[in-house]
Amino acid sequence: MNFEKLNICQVTLSGNIEIIKRNYLNFKQFYKNLQFFIICPNADLKKFKQELNLDNLQIYDEDEIIKFDRFKEIANSILKKTNYYEKIQHRLGWYYQQVLKLTFMYNFIKLNNQKLLIWDADTIILKKIKFFDNEKSLIYGTTSEFFKAYYATNKTILGEIPKYFVSSVCQFCAVTPYDLKNLLSKLSNFEPSKKNIAEWFTCIIFEAIIKTHKEYNGSLFSEYELIGHSKLLENKKTQILISGIREGLDGVLSNFQLMIIKMLNYKHITYEHSDLLNKKQSFFPLIKLLIKKTSNKIYRGFKHFFKKKIKL
Repeated sequence: MNFEKLNICQVTLSGNIEIIKRNYLNFKQFYKNLQFFIICPNADLKKFKQELNLDNLQIYDEDEIIKFDRFKEIANSILKKTNYYEKIQHRLGWYYQQVLKLTFMYNFIKLNNQKLLIWDADTIILKKIKFFDNEKSLIYGTTSEFFKAYYATNKTILGEIPKYFVSSVCQFCAVTPYDLKNLLSKLSNFEPSKKNIAEWFTCIIFEAIIKTHKEYNGSLFSEYELIGHSKLLENKKTQILISGIREGLDGVLSNFQLMIIKMLNYKHITYEHSDLLNKKQSFFPLIKLLIKKTSNKIYRGFKHFFKKKIKL
């Protein structure tokens, strides 16, 4: 039987190498035909090639997409018009990795005409997830967060946002050639001129940010929300709710703890701080976290169900 290849892109720093290894092994349990693309800093390229010498895994130098200094130069040329120029500097690396993802997505799909899964490098898959249905991507959402600043920026970029939605920040995003074509059509008001694609995405993000936000409010843009809203506006479908464990961990989960999480239908786990890998997760704090998170998940799930019935 022939299995369609699942292409997976991850943008990462060296602290996530161990997580990438574990995630790679888990993906191999669930999917038969995989190709990983790992985008890492130039300074760590040798380390990545030594430690991630795995089948069906290619490593790319982020500088080949856009160097951080060039990204920062473009971003700051736009941000200097704001009163939060200094405040946002410590977050530029976070915006940079989003530009890397968006640019790799564009280049890969344009070149290969294949589907792509963007997956966060600090996240490990726990249960099989259906990302595509034939030539269409499935649209997932989570009730775990809802950050209005993202949606205000999206409205500036896209011209509108969906009538009803939940957050698309699910630690992954599935994209088809059709999804990319649809997104680009919505970005047509932003003239690429002579810029390359990475520079173009950088300009779109920061021009939208300064047009939308007069005051600094932490994180002001999400690539997952942008792609998610673009898909929802085109497909007019409701999102499939999905949950993972992301906050409140104090170490690596044991096999028994992972079994409990999977029984509660959490699909993935995120270790946002690499130092967590050197510790063991405390049992009772985890149980307390799961009780709180699962009760919230059930409550918000019912709330989501009734809201979408009313608003759609």
